[in-house]
Amino acid sequence: MSLDYRARWAIGMLLVAAVLVTQGQHDATSLHLPQAAWAAFFLGGFYLRHARLWALGLGLIWTLDYAAVTWGGVSDFCLTPAYLFMVPAYGVLWLAGRFCGTRFRALDWHSFSVLAVGLLSSIVVAETLASGSFYLLSGRIEQVSPAGLATYLMTWAPQTLEAFAFWIGVAAPIHAVARLLGGVSALGRSV
Repeated sequence: MSLDYRARWAIGMLLVAAVLVTQGQHDATSLHLPQAAWAAFFLGGFYLRHARLWALGLGLIWTLDYAAVTWGGVSDFCLTPAYLFMVPAYGVLWLAGRFCGTRFRALDWHSFSVLAVGLLSSIVVAETLASGSFYLLSGRIEQVSPAGLATYLMTWAPQTLEAFAFWIGVAAPIHAVARLLGGVSALGRSV
């Protein structure tokens, strides 16, 4: 699916706004939305595709995290050598979104199955990279073991999957409505 400049710009700004509003929040509550960064990177790959935009997204995340720790009073507990593994985690999400975006041609079962597999596999791999690297490399876990790693992943994965599903669930009806109402001008070629 190819997008015109205005559509890409609008989508990019919506993704940036979602990240700005939610970055640094670990728990969704009645007062806080779940973190949007994971889904924003997948959706960025799906709609925006260009690697330079992925790099800008990384810069945004790094800047927000740096500001939160430096001026916002947020603990630097997660800033360890394992933080570098966020780069491939976000890369997996972006590339999976890009892959799905190039194959999502029509509202049919094949497109939806590719999308479902891409969504689920990318978030599982990204979460494994992020939480697994923290468990193994951060120095914050006293005794590291395979069973401990599995437990650690199972502790954090549900929260990550929930936030990811929330934002994909927000994006899906917006995509459908924009596609139905806008046709070619809103989302590129019609199917």
